[in-house]
Amino acid sequence: MNGGRERPGPVSAKLKAGDPLVQNEGVREAIALGAAAVPELVALLDLPDDDTRAQAMFALSEIADGRARTAFRRGLDDGDERVRSYAARGLGRLGDPAAMTAFVQTLGDAPDPLHADMTSSVDGLGRLGLVSVSSLLDLLMDPDMLVRLRAQRALELIVSRRHGFRAGQGFPSPVAEEEMRAQWQANGNYRYDASSEERAAAVSKWRRWAAEAKE
Repeated sequence: MNGGRERPGPVSAKLKAGDPLVQNEGVREAIALGAAAVPELVALLDLPDDDTRAQAMFALSEIADGRARTAFRRGLDDGDERVRSYAARGLGRLGDPAAMTAFVQTLGDAPDPLHADMTSSVDGLGRLGLVSVSSLLDLLMDPDMLVRLRAQRALELIVSRRHGFRAGQGFPSPVAEEEMRAQWQANGNYRYDASSEERAAAVSKWRRWAAEAKE
């Protein structure tokens, strides 16, 4: 008997192991378990170890079970940027109304080590489509150049997806890709490193485009 307390499951033991390879194995097992692993993973989010929390939140974002919704929202204020990023991703995968705000809040969290302009939240905003354009246009005028670059990448994803682009597949044809580039040019050829006057002119054109565009 354990005095009425539930013993930690094998997933918890592996995620707390401290060895990245063992932790990754635990993540794979948790994802394979799916919804059944959610309570165990949520409990791990209260631990002080950053790696354990990050691995648990990643697994939860992959499982995307509604019972983790509160954990995702709490995770946006975590001290570790990976946890925050995965929490926003989880809300996005649930289709939660707070996802867009979460993606904007975590836009710069946990960037790709080889591509500082790309984060999970950049991709998340790109996948949301037109609904996120207004927020992105505000960010295109941010004083921080890296914020502008990431917002530009998200807007590029939105426009590209409207022309048939899909991750891992690319554009459906060279014509579709050329049409996307032509649309970018027609709306001011926004560049994150351009002068504020040039950026403002492009943003104004994108606002008109967003008001007329339809999903």
